[in-house]
Amino acid sequence: MLSTRKEPHFSVDFEYDEPAPLNQAKRAWSIVIQDLLIRCKIGVYPHELGTPQDVLINLECNYLAPLPQPNTDTSQVLCYATLAKDIETIANKEHIYFIENFAETIADHCLSDPRVQKVKISAMKMNALDTAKSVGVKITRSKQTKTLDKQSSYLTKG
Repeated sequence: MLSTRKEPHFSVDFEYDEPAPLNQAKRAWSIVIQDLLIRCKIGVYPHELGTPQDVLINLECNYLAPLPQPNTDTSQVLCYATLAKDIETIANKEHIYFIENFAETIADHCLSDPRVQKVKISAMKMNALDTAKSVGVKITRSKQTKTLDKQSSYLTKG
């Protein structure tokens, strides 16, 4: 005899976020600007006031963003050319008294982008001392704490 028993019917209703396609998933990136030469008015000594000096900037911005596609609008990516131009604008806005303030202002500007998580900057005055290749400061800042690892760093010839 045939069974008339019915199989149970299960219905599950739930919502979930589908994972983003691989090309849209956020990834960690570092954009690097190395040896950006900026001429600006910087320093506290009488001979430095009003006299432009060469400052060498090195920058690393850690940020999260999807993998850019060929049709990606350039405003959607962290652009090194825009960052370099922004640093030059900061440098030429007014006289900078301390290299530390210059580095902090650059860090604050970079961290104002919601994608940027961490920034490392070195700002080096190229002709401050006759006996040294450069002198300056290196800092690391992040969104978690904007007071991480402030370190003065001095490079000697070599």
